[in-house]
Amino acid sequence: MIEKIKKAIKKHNMIEMGDLVIVAVSGGPDSISLLKILEMISGEYRLKLITAHLNHGIRGETADREEQFVRQLSQDMGVEFESRKIHVPSLKKATGKSIEEIGREERYRFLADVAVKHGAQKIALGHHLHDQAETVIMNFLRGSGTEGLKGMLPVRDGMFVRPLLCVKRKEIFDFLEKQHVTYVMDPSNDSNIYLRNRIRHGLIPELKKQFNPNLEESLVNMAEIFRLEDSFMKSVTDKILNGWGIKLFDEKIIIKISDLKMQHPSIQNRIIKTILERFSPSSKGIGFDHIKVILRLIDSDKPGGRANLPFGINARREYDELCICRQTKDDIDSHAMYAREKSGGFFYTVSIPDRVHIEELGMTVTFELIQTRQQVMLNEPNRAYMDYEEIILPLSIRPMRPGDRIQPLGMVGTKKIKSFFIDKKYPQGKRKKIPLLVDGESVIWIAGMRLSERVKITNKSRQILKVEIV
Repeated sequence: MIEKIKKAIKKHNMIEMGDLVIVAVSGGPDSISLLKILEMISGEYRLKLITAHLNHGIRGETADREEQFVRQLSQDMGVEFESRKIHVPSLKKATGKSIEEIGREERYRFLADVAVKHGAQKIALGHHLHDQAETVIMNFLRGSGTEGLKGMLPVRDGMFVRPLLCVKRKEIFDFLEKQHVTYVMDPSNDSNIYLRNRIRHGLIPELKKQFNPNLEESLVNMAEIFRLEDSFMKSVTDKILNGWGIKLFDEKIIIKISDLKMQHPSIQNRIIKTILERFSPSSKGIGFDHIKVILRLIDSDKPGGRANLPFGINARREYDELCICRQTKDDIDSHAMYAREKSGGFFYTVSIPDRVHIEELGMTVTFELIQTRQQVMLNEPNRAYMDYEEIILPLSIRPMRPGDRIQPLGMVGTKKIKSFFIDKKYPQGKRKKIPLLVDGESVIWIAGMRLSERVKITNKSRQILKVEIV
C-alpha cells in the first residue's frame, strides 16, 4: 500500500522534499493511517509533520476523549500537535446552515490557520477511494456538471493533498492491523441522518449487488475522466476570455452577446459560470439556475434588461453587451427604495441560502437547500418546501401589490392574491402585513397560508428549498 501511495504522490506531485505538512487527523482509521504512513516516509522525503485536530463540540465527552487520543498519539510519534474546539450546533443555529456544511467550512478554516501559523507547504487529508465514489454519487444526485462529477482532486489549490485517494478501505484496516496502530470509531458514521452515510450503507451496497460489484472503482475511474475533461474545458474557457481581453479581477466585466452566442452551448455555460464565480464568495455557490437567468436575459427579444443574482451580483443587458458586476450600495439602496415605494412597504432580496429579517414585521425567514426528500417534513403554516429548480430567480419578499397572482396548490389556474384574501375573509387592514415570497414570474408562497402549485415537490424534484419563519 505504501508503494501505491508513493506512486500517487509522484504522479500528482503532491509532496516535495523538505515540505512541512499539516496532517488533518480526526482519530478515525483513515486519518490515523495517513499520519502513520507520512511518518514512515518522512525520512525519505525529509518531511516535518504537524498534526491538526478539530473538536466539533457535537459529541461532548466522547469528542474530548478523541482529541486527547490524537494528542497522545502525536506525542508518542514525536509529532507536534495543534487543536481547536468549536461548537457546531451553536453555529448551525446562528447561520441556518447544515451541520455537515458548517463542519466542513470550520475544518478547512482551522487547517488553513494552522498552515499559515507554521508556514506549511501542504495540508494532507485522509480521503480514500470509497470516499471519492461516495462524493461522485452525492454530486450526481445534486445535479452537478463535470466540475462535481470529477470528485475530490488529488491536489487542490496547490496545498491540499489526498495521498490515500487510490487506497481502498480494506487496505487501510489491513495496514493498521499489521502496524498494530489503534484508532477510534466515530459513531456518527453509522447514523443515517447524513446523506453520505445513507449512500454508503444503503445505496452503494444495493447498486453493487444489483448492477456492478466493482462500482466504486468504476466511479473513481469516471471521476478521473471528468477531471481531465473539466481541465480541458477550463483551459478552453480561459483562452476565449483572454482572447476577448476579459480580466476576471476587473470590477465590471463586459462581453459582447454576439461573441458569446457564437460559442458551443457548453462553453457559453462555462463562460457565464466562470464570470459569476468571480463575484461569489470563495468562487462557490453558483449553479445552473443562476446560469439560466443569464441565458434568459441574453436570449430575450428585448434589447435591455437586468437580473439581480445572489451575492449582490448584478447582470445588465444593453443591446449587444452583457455587463456583470457587483451591486454597489447605491444600486442596492435605490433598488430597495423603489421596490418599497412600489410595494407600499417592505422589500427584501433573497439569496440561497439566506436568513432575512423583516424589520417592519419583526419576523425572520430562513432559506436552506436540502438534498434529499427524506429531510422534508409536512408543510406547516410557518414552513414550506419547494422544488428549487422550478423557481425563477431572483427571489424577493414583499407585501401584496395590485395584480399579484398565485397558482394555489392543487389548482389548475391562477388566482389574484386579493381574491384569495377575500375568500379567506382576511381583514383588508392586515393584508399588507402578510409577506409574499415572489420569484421572477409570480408569487410562490403566501407566507403561512398557501404554496404555489408551480413549485410543489414531486418525485422528480432534485433540489428542495426549505423556507421557514423562525
